[in-house]
Amino acid sequence: MKLYMTHTCPFVHRVLIAMKLRQIDPKTIECIEVDLSSPPSTLLEINPFGSVPTLELEPGYGFNESHVVMEFIDTLNAPGARLFGESPAAIAHTKAQIEAASSRVLTTIQMTFYAFGSINTLRKAEAALPACWDWLEAKLARSKGDYLGGTTLNAIDVSLAPFIARLQWVFEKYPQLPKPPTSSKTAHYIARLSQHPAVSTTLPTDGIVRSSLHRFLNPHPLLQGVIEAPRVVIENPEEVVSKAGDALSSWKIMHDGKGFCLKANFTLKSNSDAVEKLSWLHDAQETSDHHTSLVLRDFQNIEITLVTHEPKWGVSQKDLALARAIQTFFIQGKLP
Repeated sequence: MKLYMTHTCPFVHRVLIAMKLRQIDPKTIECIEVDLSSPPSTLLEINPFGSVPTLELEPGYGFNESHVVMEFIDTLNAPGARLFGESPAAIAHTKAQIEAASSRVLTTIQMTFYAFGSINTLRKAEAALPACWDWLEAKLARSKGDYLGGTTLNAIDVSLAPFIARLQWVFEKYPQLPKPPTSSKTAHYIARLSQHPAVSTTLPTDGIVRSSLHRFLNPHPLLQGVIEAPRVVIENPEEVVSKAGDALSSWKIMHDGKGFCLKANFTLKSNSDAVEKLSWLHDAQETSDHHTSLVLRDFQNIEITLVTHEPKWGVSQKDLALARAIQTFFIQGKLP
């Protein structure tokens, strides 16, 4: 058997932790590191999406999805205790609890991981995290040990572990996010789970984890450029826009009586396209702390105006940076 993986993926880490807890002989499953930007044909034959983890049982035959792979690993003969349980009822109960933990805890934790610096996403996570900690506290209060699985980790713990263990880096980046009370069972659970040998030896080094989380925790470079750009008004914005070429081709310099401003019109494909783009625009403005004015006409056309009001009216570097990001998203439908 072959496990297609990347060493930084938390979903792969679920499987690797499960293999360690079950004490699977390394010769049983060969771990193959892949480049997700160019997955091997043997992986794509099993999983056309090219995602990891994917388990190959034999050439051309296997399956993906971390929980599915974990459940298969639990059926193998190995010295370690089974993670899902020994009886059909126990297995069914564990799987139901994994679903509950995913919806009540993991969804919100993942929101913080993949926030891309979004102020709106972080506000939602900030509001939702206390309920996650309450859910875990109640579950741990009924446990017969330090883990949701009791005295040892079970499949529910393994499902949460790679994400729980990364919380230290998330809290470091976003200190405003609410943590569980220091003396709570949940706080102790997070510490014990993160330090468990099967978990701590699976995660890469501090530097590698930081590097892998960097692009998920921070705004897209185009929005980061808006954040960093000064609000200094440009004396001759027409010349700057002209030199920018295709990057600002949708924008025109206008004069509205007070001074220069940037204007652009974008055609919207449908009502759903309009909602998606307006939602992104709102989030981009909040994240970059730089705002636009807009006119929406029948969900078919949007007119956007960018101008800096203070300390002086006109077009600033911050306006130009946001204009680049808006044009990219509105034309390509995403930021590259």
